[in-house]
Amino acid sequence: MNKTRGRVVALAAMVAVVLASGSAALAETFYITIENLSPNVLTPAPFISHDSGFDLFDGGGMAMASPQLEALAEDGVPVGVVGQAASFLGTTVADVEVAGMAPIGPGASESITLMADPSHPYLSFASMLAFSNDAFIGASYGYGALDLFPGGSPFSGTWMISDADVWDAGTEVNDESAKSVPALGGGAGMDEGGYITSPHTGILGVGDVPLDRNWIGGNVARITIVPEPASIVLLAAGAVVSLHRRRQRG
Repeated sequence: MNKTRGRVVALAAMVAVVLASGSAALAETFYITIENLSPNVLTPAPFISHDSGFDLFDGGGMAMASPQLEALAEDGVPVGVVGQAASFLGTTVADVEVAGMAPIGPGASESITLMADPSHPYLSFASMLAFSNDAFIGASYGYGALDLFPGGSPFSGTWMISDADVWDAGTEVNDESAKSVPALGGGAGMDEGGYITSPHTGILGVGDVPLDRNWIGGNVARITIVPEPASIVLLAAGAVVSLHRRRQRG
């Protein structure tokens, strides 16, 4: 057996093993797009693929927001949440990526690619509604996180986030004041010391936030998820074909 043929046989055997193990054994790359359907503004959104051991937040009305989530829900800053997820990479977290380098305005969208696998099947995320004190959309394990491998196959489809899915972080009083709302140039507001609850009551017109930023009465965001092909299998198969053709020409 010459060297070229030996490489073809070895590579073909590797592809056969991978294919025989089934796609469920492979990590998948998902192309994820978040689109703002509301009249408000969404801040850059961290997306996290993980197993049941990672909690971005607990939303049962009996848990307070972590400092990382508070920074996101009050100021739209995702750095803490990203760092929290990154500290678990390789254990309970498979990947974390942020959609958007700047606020996502009404009708705008941002996309990322995110790795996940059947042992880390859950998709969590969070994004602040910037014209608010501490309203955010998001999902966490046990509180709406999406299963990216339902029935063992990669998910492909649309995930709608409605007004009923908007959370109140419970960390800042909803005074809707220009002094405390980031999108109006505000800083820290009055501490609330409350729990994470939903649905948020929306913009009530009690302060400086324009009522036309109210998200109540419709969908807030659309998240589109498309799995990309298993690149390892495709690259390996392509290499086999290339070597085989080379041998035939020789």
